[in-house]
Amino acid sequence: MKIIRDILITLGFMTRIGPVMEIEAEDIGRTVKWMPLSGMVMGLVIVLPFWLGLFADKFRIQAWLTVAASVYLTRGLHFDGFADIADGAGPYPDHERFWKIIKDSCSGVFGVLSLVLAVLGQAICFYYLYRSGAFGAVVWIFVLGRLGNAFMAMVGRPLARPGQGSLSMQGADRISIAVAVFTTVAVGLFAVSPAVQILGYLLCAAGILFLYRLGRQVRGVNGDFLGAAVVLSEFSGLLAFCALN
Repeated sequence: MKIIRDILITLGFMTRIGPVMEIEAEDIGRTVKWMPLSGMVMGLVIVLPFWLGLFADKFRIQAWLTVAASVYLTRGLHFDGFADIADGAGPYPDHERFWKIIKDSCSGVFGVLSLVLAVLGQAICFYYLYRSGAFGAVVWIFVLGRLGNAFMAMVGRPLARPGQGSLSMQGADRISIAVAVFTTVAVGLFAVSPAVQILGYLLCAAGILFLYRLGRQVRGVNGDFLGAAVVLSEFSGLLAFCALN
């Protein structure tokens, strides 16, 4: 029952799909291992109508609706973190200026441009997945994105700044990462080719490395880094599939 509760907490925390539950600070740390599973559930919810024939052969509409559904179901949290990191890192500021920009609720030019490129890029890539009939691959993209979140929580833990993001990082232990990796690889075995998996993981690692090095440069990692890791990891899977198919 505790595992089921933790899964429901993860769904409610990471998406709109799960129930709203009263949780304690330590509950957030236990969501790390179930993040890829929450991505799988979200991916299935998004893909199912198209698999059943909704907008059949209208791949551009399916791709656009997939991105729109992703933004809605996640409350835009990951794209928000991605835009914040772009705003802070874009001007190559020192660490004090970086965190000042991050705390500012207004979006700058780098944040706006990053969102435009991200949304447009994902829609283009999803178009090729749907044109290939790769519904399973679409699901795996969302799973891989949450694996990136888990890995960023692990590598960013020594640099964690106070806040909600640090609560996730505290739960990124070896067992949690192992469960997250197993879930992602297992879904990938049914959804994409081994070559796509390998390339996707390599690109994902490159994105996490970039964020980790940025975190060291600005002397800290927060929840925005975790959100950015989701977006970069989703792109890793999308680009891997498009490159090899």
